[in-house]
Amino acid sequence: MKNDYLKWGALLFALVATASAEYELARAVGYNQWVAAAVPGALDVWTVRAMRQHRDVLAAVVAMILVNAASHLVTAGLLPVSVSLVVGVSAIAPLVLYRLHAITGPEAAVVDAEPVHVAQAPVQVDTAPPVPVEPKKPELQVICGGQQPFTLAVPPAPDPVRLSADEAKAAILQAWKDGLSLTEAAQVATRSRSYVQQVYTRLDSERGAAPASPSIALVPARSA
Repeated sequence: MKNDYLKWGALLFALVATASAEYELARAVGYNQWVAAAVPGALDVWTVRAMRQHRDVLAAVVAMILVNAASHLVTAGLLPVSVSLVVGVSAIAPLVLYRLHAITGPEAAVVDAEPVHVAQAPVQVDTAPPVPVEPKKPELQVICGGQQPFTLAVPPAPDPVRLSADEAKAAILQAWKDGLSLTEAAQVATRSRSYVQQVYTRLDSERGAAPASPSIALVPARSA
């Protein structure tokens, strides 16, 4: 309803039309210009609240019809201002106050908050019987002749044994002489590639500085 502009517009114009007649009737029975505005205000608030609560809707609409009709009859000179008319208009505000309290009190809130349970017929659903699932058999591989299959079991590769410092020096020197790459030399010497690269660089520099010298100085071996 928040975005229904046509409904809000119709409600606004209807309230303005009825409020003007209700105001004139209140002025005709003796209300001053300020207090007379409370009569249409009370009726309109009661009507809107009754519609939102879905209670007293018929009573509120009938009251507005009677008040508007009486106002137009007085304005047209067809209905004189009598004691009964003054009493009836004066009773509008107290009656509206009573009805608003009745439809918005704690009892009304409890009635509105009571959940409505709708009985539903049970629904039968046809379910297919469960299909048995056979476990998947392990695949066996035949590794030799004959009729008996054997499962192929490959043991994990053993961890490489780390060489000592002297053995690593000798392995790197031999790899350098054999022209092995840094990666291959690192695998043979069980040292890191960066350490082997340092040793290779030192060997290359010493060979360039003293090609005839038989002794080769190696950098101290460190943990990879």
